[in-house]
Amino acid sequence: MKNRVSNVIWGLVLILIGIGYAGGNLGFWDFQIFFKGWWTLFILIPCAINLMQHGPNGGNIAGLCVGIALLLAAQGVLEFSIIRKLLVPAILILIGLSIMLSNTKRRITDQQGNQIPFEKSGMGGSDVSGVFDGRKAQYDGQLFEGATVSAVFGGVEMDLRSARIERDVRIDATAIFGGIDIYVPANVVVRVMSTPVLGGVSNKAPAPAEVPCYTLYVNATCVFGGVDIK
Repeated sequence: MKNRVSNVIWGLVLILIGIGYAGGNLGFWDFQIFFKGWWTLFILIPCAINLMQHGPNGGNIAGLCVGIALLLAAQGVLEFSIIRKLLVPAILILIGLSIMLSNTKRRITDQQGNQIPFEKSGMGGSDVSGVFDGRKAQYDGQLFEGATVSAVFGGVEMDLRSARIERDVRIDATAIFGGIDIYVPANVVVRVMSTPVLGGVSNKAPAPAEVPCYTLYVNATCVFGGVDIK
């Protein structure tokens, strides 16, 4: 479905360019593909595709705002000096809103439609934070029922390979100028939902080798940082 949306958008772009060329050659209008600010399309089109595929998030909204502002400046509608003054504050505001809304508003449900709660229940829930520091959390035979993990200018390593997971669980991960490594056990399938802002999630978790198989939902917000699932 995602590839289909991407193909439709790129197809429409090429069709419009073809129509523009044809009309220009026939004298119906003046068409030039290299218009002022044409290079902003390399920002606008990928961000628009990401918006349609994944919904609005801090990354694609910031990219669209930057692309539109640069296009207007290239067209002479705005001055580049104004953009330089407002660009960094605008990006910081968008990043802050993305972080605030990503974990608290996202509803995650399992295949039966049951909600995977944000609040952790039981003794197996945990909070792990690495702020200007490195942290390692290892669960040897412990019951794991979910976690909130944060890495801010630091790193966190969460080792779940020896943990007991007896139901679908959720991890809310936030990496801001930092990195989070999550090692998963053999009896889980990993499902990722992410809000990337110049960062991302790498899911290299192997296919489940044990039965019963549970689902580990990773809800990640990455701002100049990353989450690696192994």
